[in-house]
Amino acid sequence: MFRSPLPRFVFITVGLLACNKSTPAISTPDSTLAQVNGTPITVDQFNRKWSQIPESARPAYAGPNGKKDFLGELITRELLLQKAHQLKLDQDKRLGEQVESFKERLLLDAALHELIEKKIEVSEEDLTAYFNLHRDALPPIEEARASHILVKTEPEARALLSRLHRGADFAALAKVHSMDAATKDKGGDLGLLRKGRVLPEFEKVVFEMKPGQISDVVRTSYGFHIIRVQSRRTQRPLSVDDVRDEIREQIVKEKETAQFDALVKTLRAESNIVISESRLASIGDDVTKNPDPAPTAQP
Repeated sequence: MFRSPLPRFVFITVGLLACNKSTPAISTPDSTLAQVNGTPITVDQFNRKWSQIPESARPAYAGPNGKKDFLGELITRELLLQKAHQLKLDQDKRLGEQVESFKERLLLDAALHELIEKKIEVSEEDLTAYFNLHRDALPPIEEARASHILVKTEPEARALLSRLHRGADFAALAKVHSMDAATKDKGGDLGLLRKGRVLPEFEKVVFEMKPGQISDVVRTSYGFHIIRVQSRRTQRPLSVDDVRDEIREQIVKEKETAQFDALVKTLRAESNIVISESRLASIGDDVTKNPDPAPTAQP
């Protein structure tokens, strides 16, 4: 299977897919950042796509060459799009069907957001009532205090891990080599990490380790990590504040489900829906059935 030589390019091609058909920005001599076979990439286009980089991917562009790297990936994207048009892939019927399916998903998501999600509110009273009702059933809180060293490449991480195995001081290496500006001066200390609120690939390692252990190299969207766990603890939630985010998420899900069911019921009641029961029954049958009777209206 082909693997992209640019790990972040997945974001450019997939994460920004919805932008492919956006209205082209007007190019002026002062606004063109680059030209790709005569097609301009403007400052406005760059800024729009730069603003759409998810938080989890931003550290990859945090260095002094971050914006130049991002522009390089936009150029690569444009080159591939031009090649796709040269091959007339945009005229492929199956691809057209996939595009329509994608547009439908976007429209459905937008409709659900407009009709349901944006109207959901969770009050302090909701949180307290849910906590009191489900207090005994709430799962225990698992937390671990951990430190990490974050570097850009796997060879860098492997070299540091080898030094740690030979007795080097973890905090000292973090202060010198870690890219995480928020923790490096603290020896890589991340503080208490709660299970369920950490990057999955990071969490999987942390909560399988025992205090004092140092992990193998762990790759995330931020780079390559070496993790050390100082301590772990498990405790029952004692107040709403202990599980505020988890309770809010559950209440939102329940309200969304109730509102979705009510919305569908209303839309069906207001609409004229006709179903051919005989055609429905014949789907998948190899033998041709008798001609259908007239479709019946569904109440």
